[in-house]
Amino acid sequence: MTMQRILATLLILALPVAAGAQTVDLVFEPPDLETGKVCETRPSDDALIKKWEGVSLDALPESDTALIKRDFRRLVELDPQRWFDTIEMVQSNFRSIDPQYSEANMLIDRIELLLAAGRVSELQRERLVEQLASLDLRQTPRAQHLLAGYLIRGVGIERDRERGEALLLQAGFGGNADAILQLVEREIQGNPVEGWDVPPELGVTMAFGALVGKLDPLICDRVNRIAREYMNGDIVTRDPALSERWYRFSADLGDALSAWRVAEIHLRSEDLPKDNEILVSYLTAAADAGLPYAQVALARLYADGALVPQDLEVAEARYSAAGEVWPSGEASHVLFLQAQSRRDADWTPAYVDALSRLVESPDAPAWSLIAMAEQVLADKGRWAGQDQALEFLERAVGLGEYAAMEKTAPMKFRAARTPQDFYAAVDHLMQAVATSGEVDPMHQLSSAFICRAPDAPQVQEADYWLAVAESTASEAVDFTPAQLADLAVNPDPIAEAEIQTQALTGRVTAIAQYIYLLEARQAPADMLAFWEDYATRFPGVTTARAGLAMKAARTPTERAAALDLYREAIARGEPSAGTQFAEALLEEGFVTPEAQAEALEILLPLAERGIGDALEMLPLADPESFPTMTAVMERYGDVVDARGDFDALLLAMPLITDRTVYADYVTRATAITACTFNEALRLTEAVGRAGDRTLFKRWMRIADYLAGGEGYALTELADVYSRYGTDADQPEILAYYEAAREQGSRIAIHRLLNIYSRRSSPQYDPQVAADLFIDLVEVSSPEDLPGTLTRLRAATPEIRAIADRSIDETALFLAAAESGSAVAMREYALILRETASTPAGVLESTDWLRRAAEAGEPAAMVDYADALVFGIGVNPSRDEALAWLQKAAELGSEDAAQRLRSLQLSTEVNQ
Repeated sequence: MTMQRILATLLILALPVAAGAQTVDLVFEPPDLETGKVCETRPSDDALIKKWEGVSLDALPESDTALIKRDFRRLVELDPQRWFDTIEMVQSNFRSIDPQYSEANMLIDRIELLLAAGRVSELQRERLVEQLASLDLRQTPRAQHLLAGYLIRGVGIERDRERGEALLLQAGFGGNADAILQLVEREIQGNPVEGWDVPPELGVTMAFGALVGKLDPLICDRVNRIAREYMNGDIVTRDPALSERWYRFSADLGDALSAWRVAEIHLRSEDLPKDNEILVSYLTAAADAGLPYAQVALARLYADGALVPQDLEVAEARYSAAGEVWPSGEASHVLFLQAQSRRDADWTPAYVDALSRLVESPDAPAWSLIAMAEQVLADKGRWAGQDQALEFLERAVGLGEYAAMEKTAPMKFRAARTPQDFYAAVDHLMQAVATSGEVDPMHQLSSAFICRAPDAPQVQEADYWLAVAESTASEAVDFTPAQLADLAVNPDPIAEAEIQTQALTGRVTAIAQYIYLLEARQAPADMLAFWEDYATRFPGVTTARAGLAMKAARTPTERAAALDLYREAIARGEPSAGTQFAEALLEEGFVTPEAQAEALEILLPLAERGIGDALEMLPLADPESFPTMTAVMERYGDVVDARGDFDALLLAMPLITDRTVYADYVTRATAITACTFNEALRLTEAVGRAGDRTLFKRWMRIADYLAGGEGYALTELADVYSRYGTDADQPEILAYYEAAREQGSRIAIHRLLNIYSRRSSPQYDPQVAADLFIDLVEVSSPEDLPGTLTRLRAATPEIRAIADRSIDETALFLAAAESGSAVAMREYALILRETASTPAGVLESTDWLRRAAEAGEPAAMVDYADALVFGIGVNPSRDEALAWLQKAAELGSEDAAQRLRSLQLSTEVNQ
């Protein structure tokens, strides 16, 4: 099709509307052409750089000056200084390439290059613009337009607006599209050029027609200007849909960048409704043309199964192709492989290989360096791989990545041998706080001063950073199954809002608690479905739900359901599910050969990873192979040395005879402890078992600080102190128990009773013991009260005589029974039976037994069954008695099982 025929078609399609105040309302449609690929494909930036890097005049990669100039325009945009010499060399020889290349074009090329490079003084010194102005430019509208701009702005020549505007008019009437559009723009902005009397609609039509021109390899470059004008809306009224049609026209002629632009418009779907068919079609065209960013976008669609069927192999191939020519594409490829390797270990070798290549680059992104450090630690172990991992992390720190600063902290604390080393590591964390303002490095700072300082705990500094961290972070909600069940029945909007808020932030324990609450409340199915789906986004939720279910389990069926949840969590690959599941399988009272075998299958792979919890349970799972912890360490000592976690180090410490190795393990444990009370206490016990008196006293001080004056913590601290302390430490141990008693610790009171209530104890004191029993009654819950009173019954007569003046056992059992304690109901029933003097007393006694049985107390079920058999305070019923004995037997009562067999046998004999 000739240029005239194309222009005629475009003129017919141009539909002018009344001009607006700001822009020209003109619908200028692309022509309907049936032709193949016409446009010369533009290379990617990386390919363009390779194309022209180190080029010589005798081996130019292009022979068409128009295409060479297109390449040079892009190189100048990328880095004019870098490419100046190359472009200057080639441009100066354009007449050798094309003998018809005009002097005006030679001058313009030189002027534009100097301007792009900022070499204005050189431009003025060579008087290039003056040379251009001296030429006869009547037949070169493009040169007229450029010279007009130089004159109007005074670039390289004395400013002459009048002459410049005259040249602009000549260029416009000569058909130069840039000149025409500039004239139209000035007119609609109220600053017209005198002599330009072409209506704006016609002017734009002429300009756009000129841009279309003939079907040559550069037509796409020209018509993309039309697409941009309609998208920008500076001259013509903004019309994204029409812009998209022009980009499609250009793409259909073979322009890959236009195909990408079409896909990008539909991906964003901000300016017009998304058309998935068009999106996929043009995105594929752009990717097939080798545009790396299009390849990445298409790969993402195939990886996610969005708009196209999921195909991970196709996605990988697209990512790989993009990564070969584009650094960001290489990074995207690695991220894709990382995501796949987390789902399927078969992808891991490819991921590690790609990641290794990426980090070899001096420009590797910080996240990849952190990922490589984590991979090294996973492959070699946290201790064997520490030095190599630290090199990668230090590179990431150099890039300003605060997350890497946090990860290096334990490594630096382990290496710290002097106060100067310690404070250098602390300064590192302070820099992370200043950089990010995140809570984690604040917690690390408080932990450093509490647990890792040379004279830990440094209380003043620890208090400061702990207060800063707590003022920034929110404390995780922690409701028990019983509390959640109560919340389901008795709503508390504030508590429920707190759980839901933390659940919506992705905190896995909160999600598990909220789902438990909804299930207990029998929430609508669609609400539960939403939260079930939401939970799948966060690894660890299923493990947390299993933990709640196990705590709540009261029957074999409920326990089996909780175990199944753990199995589901393991199948999902949740990290902590294995050890928790094994612990549940090996719980005292539930161990069977089958449970041991299943637990062992889980624990052995975890032991190979140096997981201390798994190592500790091996003697329970396989006592024949691992009769002692010494046997465990004989097999897994090297694993612990290479990759052992905090718990594994603690298990190994007491068994180490080499004091240098022992000291290193203590340093490791100190460096990685979370510095909680629980971990500090366990480390205290570990050094206590190892007979290290100096470290024992130090970690006692640290654990004391972390106890925070809490009764339960002070009690546990006193327990450890009593196991590894000396006779000289006894006053301090007693002081801990007394402090815990003041905080209402039942266990502390029991410990003190062991000292003061036993006649065989040197410190036996009936008055002190009686006071302790009175305190114990006051702090006991209805559920705990029966056990408290049972212990009081076993006390010496002297103690009971004093305590009974203040304790009304019958009234206490009644209060506990009325509060719902099944054990108290039974005890109160037995008291009533023992003291009953009338039939009404017997009836009341039996009724409390019934209530205790219905509340789930197995011993009460047996007692109530006896009452049913013999008709004590109730109508006799052998069938009901059998039913209650059956329930008690199912709950583990051997007495019930034996009586059940006897009753069934007597029934058979009577029949």
